[in-house]
Amino acid sequence: MAPPIAPAVRPARPDDEATLRRLQQHLDQPAPALLSAALAGTLGECLVAVDDVDTPVGYLIAVTGDGGVPVASGTAADALEDGTPTTHVAELVVAPEARRNGHASALLATVLSTHPTATVTLTVAPANEAARALYDRFGFEVSRALPGFFDDGPGLLLARRPRPE
Repeated sequence: MAPPIAPAVRPARPDDEATLRRLQQHLDQPAPALLSAALAGTLGECLVAVDDVDTPVGYLIAVTGDGGVPVASGTAADALEDGTPTTHVAELVVAPEARRNGHASALLATVLSTHPTATVTLTVAPANEAARALYDRFGFEVSRALPGFFDDGPGLLLARRPRPE
């Protein structure tokens, strides 16, 4: 039996916008302006996980920071003070019907491999067990609690520091 093929990931293209806007509606707190900026290339990068006919089924927006402060979110400003470059995963979503097929893992793996010397950060709701299990598998650890971060409650800032070579 052949090993499973990892889901494909590619940079977002302008013709993906309508599909990505529909995907964004699956987020608890979508940020349409962030997606617009990422698609325009003015803020961060937008990667898409695609199905076998190249239709996006998920996306990730990553914003590179400077001096430990992600540009898109000041939440990590005092959490990472060692001067390591940072990349902040600002949004990550996979369509409900495409979940549990490796798309989120493929998106995270792509970000980690394209930013190997960065500390990668993201925020998650403490009760989001599925997301937390995914992030745990990739070596993310709680950096600090973020009381009142989300409209409906607290968040956690998770960080994955670069692996020594």
